[in-house]
This record gives sequence, C-alpha cells and structure tokens, in this order.
Amino acid sequence: GNIFSLLAEGRMIKEMVAARRKLKESEKKFRALYELSPTSYILSDFETGEILDFNSSFEKTTGYTKEHLGKLKVQDILMTVSKTQLHRIKKEIESTSTFGPEEQEYIKKDGTQFPVLVSGSLVGNKKGRKLLWSTAQDISESKLTEAQLREEKQLLKTLIDNLPLNVFIKDLESRKILVNKAELDYVGLKESDVIGKNDFDFYDKKSAQVSREEDLEVINSRKPMLRKETMSVKKDGTATSFLSSKIPLVGSDNKVKGLIGISLDISDLKRKEDELHDLINVTSIQNKKLVNFAHIVSHNLRSHTANFSMLLDFLVSETDAEEKNRIIKMLMEASDNLLETLENLNEVVAISTNINLDKKPVCLFEKIQNVEKNLTAYLKNHNAVIINDVEEDLEVKAVPAYAESILMNFITNAIKYRNPMRKPVVRLTAEADGDYTVLSIKDNGLGIDLEEHGSKLFGMYKTFHENPDARGIGLYITKNQVEAMNGKITVDSEVGKGTTFKIYFNDKN
Repeated sequence: GNIFSLLAEGRMIKEMVAARRKLKESEKKFRALYELSPTSYILSDFETGEILDFNSSFEKTTGYTKEHLGKLKVQDILMTVSKTQLHRIKKEIESTSTFGPEEQEYIKKDGTQFPVLVSGSLVGNKKGRKLLWSTAQDISESKLTEAQLREEKQLLKTLIDNLPLNVFIKDLESRKILVNKAELDYVGLKESDVIGKNDFDFYDKKSAQVSREEDLEVINSRKPMLRKETMSVKKDGTATSFLSSKIPLVGSDNKVKGLIGISLDISDLKRKEDELHDLINVTSIQNKKLVNFAHIVSHNLRSHTANFSMLLDFLVSETDAEEKNRIIKMLMEASDNLLETLENLNEVVAISTNINLDKKPVCLFEKIQNVEKNLTAYLKNHNAVIINDVEEDLEVKAVPAYAESILMNFITNAIKYRNPMRKPVVRLTAEADGDYTVLSIKDNGLGIDLEEHGSKLFGMYKTFHENPDARGIGLYITKNQVEAMNGKITVDSEVGKGTTFKIYFNDKN
C-alpha cells in the first residue's frame, strides 16, 4: 500500500511540474504578446484609478515609463470627462464587468492630446483590490483620415451644389441617394424629403416611366446615356426641357451600384429656339408675300400704264371732238381705277408692315350689331336677314378696326353673291376652340367651287362669279388682317347651297 501511495504521489508531482511548465510557457507567450502588441494595455485599481502596470505600447504612445508606476493614475492620462460619463462607465462595469469600446482623449507626458478607442474588463480581486484591464488603441490616424474625408466630402458637396446643373445619384431601384442644391430647388423640397424617393414621387406617371426605362437601360447595358433631350413634367403640370446624361456607377467589385445623373435646364434655350423658328417662318412667309405682292403691283401698274398709253395715243391721233371727249372720259375712269388700285395696295402694305398691333377686348355681339346698323339701307335694299346668335357678353382679342372691317367684308360678300332664287340669310355664331374663339359666318348664297378655286380663294384680284361689283380685293385684305392678329380663316362651301367662313381669333397671343 505504501508503494502504491508513493507512486501516486510521484505521478501527481510530475503532473504538477508539467502544469507549471505549461503555465510558465503560456505566461511567456502572453507576456510576449502583451509587450509586442501595438495596442496599449493598462492594469489599474478600479476603485482608486492607480495604474499598476502597462505594456511597451503604452510607453511609446504616452511617454510614461515603469518608473512612474505607483505615482500615475488613470485620471492623470484622461482628458476631463464629465461626471455623467464617469458614472455611466462605472455603472456599466459594475453591471457587466466590462465597458466600451468608446472614444476618449488621452494626455501624453508632454501634455499633448490624442484620441483613443478604449475598452475594459474587470478581472477580479487581488489582495482585496478590484483590478481593471483596459485596452487603448491610438486612433489619431483614423480620426485624421475621417476629418480629411469629411473635408473632401464637404468640398465635393460645395462644388456640386454650386454647379448650374441638376446632379443626382440613384440606386438600382432609381431611388435618389444624393442630390445637389439645383435639383432640390427644381423639385422645391428639402433634402430629407427627396432622399430615398424615386421619380414617381415628383413627376407625372409618363415622365417618371420614361426616366425609369432610361435608368434601367444605363444600369443593364453599363453604357452611359449622354446629352439626350428629355422632358420632365411635374405633378402640377409644369414642363421643363433638360439636356440629360446618365452614367453607370460601378463599385470596386466591378458591379453596377446605380447611376450618376446630370441635367441642364434648356427650357429658355428651347423657347428662344422656337422663337427663332417662328421668326424664320414669319420672315419666309413675309418674303413670299413680298414677292407675290411685287408681282401683283408690277402686273396691275403695267396694265394701268398700258391702258393710259393706248388712250393717250388714241387722243393724240383723234380729230373728232366728240370722240376726244369720250377718250378723255375714259382716261378719267382709268385714273380713278388706278387710284383705287393704289389705295388697295396701300391698305395691304399697311396691314403687312404694322407689327405693333394694339389688340383689345372686343364685344363680338355689339360689333356685329354696329355693322348691321351701318348696312341698314344695303340690307333692306336686298331684303337680307342677319341672324346674330353670338353670346351677348362674348369678347375676343382683336384690333377693333380690323374686326369691323372683317365683319363688313364677309357680310357684304354674302349678300353680294346671294342666290337670286332665295332671300339672303347670314347667320353668325361663335364658340371656343383651345386658344381661339371661332366666329362662323354662314350664308345661303351661290357657294364656291373649292376644288376649282380653293387654292386662289384669298388671292388678290381673284373673282369667281360674274358679278359686276366684284373687285377681288376683299378676301385678300381680310385674310391679311386676320393673320396680322395671329389668327386664321377656314372655308367650307357647296355650289348652290352656300358658304361658311370660320374666323379664328387668337385669344392667347
């Protein structure tokens, strides 16, 4: 029994020696890690804050050495921490035996400060003392990097906020994750009301759908969309023309994360472009009118001068006194005709060159009544009836003198070219049609063969009936007056039944 007891004791001693050896080896390894670690380790008294030990990293970081042990406290290396923060940390340790990680400011031996990320753990009692192991990682470089990134981000934001362009970044679902000031000003909202929203939240369904399809094309194809003219219509109906570019946003893993959008508001440019096109069109039309007018003047004056020349030749060679008087009478009539032609041409020139027309609200019903009163004898003489079905309070924007002239021309024409088989009736009605008020003047006269005469209906000195009073100038002047007010005329006619003229008064422009 003694032998077995001795053997057991020997085995136990051997195991204890082996365990101590392993413990020493572990302690050596821990000490090596402890000393070589780039993180500062601090052992302190939890109650008093006295620092009992620290590693070489702490020495290098703070400038304190082992000689300061026994005199150095945690409070000496900490920047002033509020009582609330200290109370919170103490409560956390007492509750969980750990605290952190959290940012604090340490003070070096030379008085300089630096930021650290601190965490700690309560490791138990030693001779009646609560010990606290703390780790402190110097985060000066990361804080400096963060500050630089913040500064660069602010510089970038300042740059894009001051660009005269709408700049935005969208994710794969077309939600906006970054917008600049111009984009916010355009949608009229704060950044917090825009981030995370897509185009369907700001624009009408059609505009938003077009934008989404463009986004998907850029994202899926990984190809940019550059300088494309687009139209955005807000939910309030406001339309804006943009010159837009969308570029795929590719991450470091070479996957598309979304897109970058850049838009330039070209609405003013488009308006100026449209105005230029309108001006070119007007100039072209005016040039055509000028050429046509020159041909008409040349033809008419040549006809009058030829007539004068012939009559004067007859007068010079004529010996009979009675015949001379007849030729003189013909010369006087030719002179009157020339004056009438010149007056007509002057009126056409006045209409074509007057660019400062003063359009005013004109009560159409009252204007028709005035024309009817001025034509009382003429209407009575031809047993004509005027039916004024225009609303009494209806107003159109027109040059008052032009409005009266237009009504006078169409009403007198309706009676002049009446059907001899029936009493002339002229009916006037009006209705709204978009930006126009449309006046319809319908008669039951002879009618016009539009297939034959439609293309030259409003030409100067064009007549279509064997009427001795026809001069072929009224419709030409009327059309010029209507077009000078940015209006237009249409006609519908059937031979033997009558004609309807529609005059479009432009109420907007």
